[in-house]
Order: sequence, then C-alpha cells, then structure tokens
Amino acid sequence: MATTTRSIRFSILLLGLTVAATNLRAEKPIDASSRIDAIIQLDLKKHKLKPNPPASEVQFVRRVYLDVIGRIPSDEELAKFFADTRKDRRARLIDELLDSPGHESHMFNWLGDMLRVKDDYYRIGKTWTFHTWLKSQLRENRPWDELVHKLLTAEGRLGENGATAYLLRDASMPLDSLSSTLTTFLGANVACAQCHDHPFAEWTQRDFYEMASFFGSTAFDRVDTRKPALTLRDKNFSKANLVTLLQPNMERVIFDSTRSTVFPEDYAYDDGKPGDSVRPRFISWDGEKETPLIDIRPQQLRSHFADWMTSPENPRFAAAIANRLWKKFFGVAVKEPVTDLDDLDDATNPELLRLIAQLMKDVDFDIREFQRIVLNTKAYQGQVSTTPAEGEDFRFPGPLLRRMTAEQTWDSIVLLLRGSEIDELKTDNAPMMERLVFPFEITHDRKGIAEDREKILDFAKSLLPDGKASNGAGGRGLFMKSSKRKVKRRGEDTWMRASELPQPMPPTHFLRIAGQSAREVADDGSTEGGITESLAMMNGEVIESLMSNSSVIKTAGRKNTQVEQIDFLYRNCLSRVPSKRDTKQCLAALNEGLALGEIAWALLNSREFMFIQ
Repeated sequence: MATTTRSIRFSILLLGLTVAATNLRAEKPIDASSRIDAIIQLDLKKHKLKPNPPASEVQFVRRVYLDVIGRIPSDEELAKFFADTRKDRRARLIDELLDSPGHESHMFNWLGDMLRVKDDYYRIGKTWTFHTWLKSQLRENRPWDELVHKLLTAEGRLGENGATAYLLRDASMPLDSLSSTLTTFLGANVACAQCHDHPFAEWTQRDFYEMASFFGSTAFDRVDTRKPALTLRDKNFSKANLVTLLQPNMERVIFDSTRSTVFPEDYAYDDGKPGDSVRPRFISWDGEKETPLIDIRPQQLRSHFADWMTSPENPRFAAAIANRLWKKFFGVAVKEPVTDLDDLDDATNPELLRLIAQLMKDVDFDIREFQRIVLNTKAYQGQVSTTPAEGEDFRFPGPLLRRMTAEQTWDSIVLLLRGSEIDELKTDNAPMMERLVFPFEITHDRKGIAEDREKILDFAKSLLPDGKASNGAGGRGLFMKSSKRKVKRRGEDTWMRASELPQPMPPTHFLRIAGQSAREVADDGSTEGGITESLAMMNGEVIESLMSNSSVIKTAGRKNTQVEQIDFLYRNCLSRVPSKRDTKQCLAALNEGLALGEIAWALLNSREFMFIQ
C-alpha cells in the first residue's frame, strides 16, 4: 500500500458524508456503493494511504464467483463473462450470481456456521426440517429481520416447523441460549452477566435475567425419547424404531403458563432476592433504564422480544449483520470481533460502520440487496491487500488476501469433478421427518404416554410398506426407507455441494480436514490450513478421483493439441489462460510422461488456487 506526504484537507468533505436515514429504495445500488467508497477514501487519506488499484477482470470474476456462489467459475461461465462487451458487465454478473441457486447453497454454508446447524442435535434427533426451512428462506430472499423473527417466535413440533430447531438447540440451557442469541444477532457480549455484573460493559446480572424473562413462559421440550420408547416397545417395534418415531413429535416449543423466570439462588445484589419473580425489561445502550413491562400477556412476551430485537430502531441489529457480511467479503469486519458491538465507536472506521448499518435498514434488511451494494464498491473490486502487521488497523483499500473456506474449496473441486450441474443438485430429507408427524396430540409424560400406546403403534404400522411389522429388529431405517441420500457410498453420490451433504461431515472427511466447523460453537470454521489439509490435497481420495475420472480431465483429453489441453486446465482450475512460461513448463512435463491429471494436481495444490485474490 502506497503512502503520500501531501497534506489532505478532508474535514470539509466529511460534512457532506454524514449518514442520514435515506430511503435507498429510491437510490440506485451504485449510488449507495459510491457512498461507501467515499467514506473509505476519506479515511485512507486521513491515514496517508491510497486505495488499491482495480482488480483485473480475471481476478474479479474468480473472486465474485467464490464470494457469491461459493465456487470457482467453470470454463463456460468464464467465456460467457468475457464475451459480454457491455460496460456494466461486472454489475450484471453480480446480479446474475445473487439470483442463482449457487448463492442459496453458499449462504446456507455461511449461516450454518453462524447458527451451528447440524443433522443431529443431542437428544433431539434429526433436524432436516430446519435445513429445508432455512434454505427456503434463502431461496425466497426472506428479509433478515423476518427470518430472525421467525426463529425466535417459532412454535410447535420439530417435525412440522423446522424453525423451532433454533430454540431447541440449547433448550436444556435457556440462559446460554439467550446469551448466544444476543451475541449472534446483536453483537452483545453478555455471557459474563449470567453470573455477575459485566466487568467491562453496562450489562448487569439483573439486566440479563430481565431479558431472559421474555422466554420465561416458553417450554423448550427436549424429551429423552428413549424412556417413552421403552414404555411403548413391543415385539413388532424396537426401542430404536420408536425413538426415531417419537423425536419429531415430542421435541417442540410451546407456551407453558406454569413457567416463569426467577432470580437464581446465588443472586447477591441488593436490587432483588433469590427466587423472586423477574419482570421483563429491555436493555438499553444509551444508559437509561427502560420501564419493566407489566401489561403484556405472557403468551406475547417472546413475540415482543423478537419485535424489539429485529426493529430498525434497535441500534445493534442492523449493525451486527452488516458487520458480519462486510467481513465475509473483505476478510475482516469494520468492528472486530463481530460478536462484540458494545462500543460502536471502537470500530476501525466508526463512520463506515454507521453507514453500512443504515444501508441495511434502508434496504429493509434485504440481504441480497445489501450484498449487491458492497460488491459494486470500488473497494471490493480493488486488488487485494496482505494482512497488516499485528496491532495495525486494516482500512479497506481493497479486500484482504484470503484462503478459501473448506466449503469453497470442496465445492470448487466438485465442480471440476462433475461440472456446473452441481448447483442444481439438491437434497431434501425433510419429508422423511414430516411423514412421522402424528395426526393427533399425545402426552409428554412417560407414564401417561402408555394411554396413547394403541394409536401410536397403529400409526407406526401405517408407515410400513405393507402396513405390517415383519420384525422388530429394524433400526431407524424402518421409518426412513425413502431416503435417497447415499453419503456412505463413494463416487458421484458423494460429489455434491457441501450444503447438500450431512451437516457437518465426519472428522475424517475432506471438508472437516479443510476447516469445516463441527457446529458446536458459532463461527468456528477455520481457514488456517495446515499439514493435514495439504496431505488431503496431495493424496486424498477426492483428488485422486479428480485426476483419473473427472469431468475436467475427460474434457481436456478430447482437445486436439497439448497446448489446448493445458489452456483448458488453466482456465478451469485458475480461471485464467496460462502464460508462455506456464505452457512451456507443462509441455515439458507432458513430454516427460506426466498425465493431464498430474498437471491438474499441480494447479490445485498451488497457492494461486487456494487463495482468493
């Protein structure tokens, strides 16, 4: 990054860049992008820095494919972009990618890491209805405030309403669940306040319990279905069968009038006593205490909380998601860490953070529209920067040079294995859960459930192909024979995008080796790389398949000359044509007996492939 010794007069210009509540619906995305660029450029001048030069077309097209749909572009997609001679072809490509199935897939991976999405939750069972629900929200471009509101207010059985999985995830730890919710969606670092007043922020333990009381009358049923299964089992249906059957019906979110929030037994402050009921009250970031809510019906408290959290008037909600999305594209957030927005003025560029938060509200929390604005900035479309020295703030002259995420690496390799059809290949296992939902209500009491025994077992028999149970030894598969997912087989059935595979994959799978989160902790995915990932890239099963039996190698082999073959491999693996030196080296390697698959191997193991420039 170059510096300049010129004296910059920028204070007068700042007067024209105050963030106002503008209706962006009447403003073109490119105009909003220019507002972001103006603030960044003023900040760069203030610190005697210059913006990075524009990225080349090759750098841009590869970067935007990875950042928007989570994989490198195919040869056909590259050709289509470069055949477009219109001046606004970059903006048009951004629009096309944001509306593509690949974007839904990529955003599911991103949210999966944030929301800790897994196929199985402990003592809850399968959560496939949640996966399908979340993907449908992304496909329909559900505004962020509406999506989060639905997560917080979802009710009913998991088999019927996938959104309930969010609250059921931590149902056995309701205080931790609230802490995670506030941290994820508001950037409010409140974990300490569960046990004592926060030592560094304005949060008190009383504040925390007053917020928790909005969920005090909500029951998050995480029933250990092994016990009622023991009560119901007979010679026809095993315990394993019945556990599988009961889980989508007994795991639920409901209103419970007998429940309320009270101060804990070790509450040690003078403003309350252990065991006292807690009245709900919202936290305020301006230092003024709001009046506790008295007249709100208990059934409405959770909805009231969701209204407050997702409101445009909440100074943290828009800032939190805007800051997260900024980090997704630039490699670093305006305010780090993204889980702590207690002091917005502590951001690298407070003016920029206020602007992107306001733009998020101006687009009515339309995530695609907000991304469109950021992607069209000169800052995003500039050349990359290397990570600054420790202790030095990054001021966004361009994006950071970043490693691909595990999902981006996997999806790019799968593209080479199978072709661009992978964006259209979708799995939906929710019907296998939905078919298990009882058309009647049952008790959640282990002893009382025996009274429902006959109708439960009759329903179980109706799920069998012939309506009869042949033996009771069958496991979970007895109720899931319609499954088309064959994740344990090798070959094309496993060559699907990361979003369509089990969440997460086993620890030995390439995705986990490359840094996919175990989904136990939010935002736990890693792009650090390491020896294990390098070994998987050099000798792993998927790389061996690519070298010998992939779409890209078969197509390259049909080219007329070795030069054309090399050119094809470079375009597909690195999104560029080879230099004269590249071609010369590859020709020499082929003449010495190397195969095309080994040329592809070398390209995939290069830094140029693994990094987003």
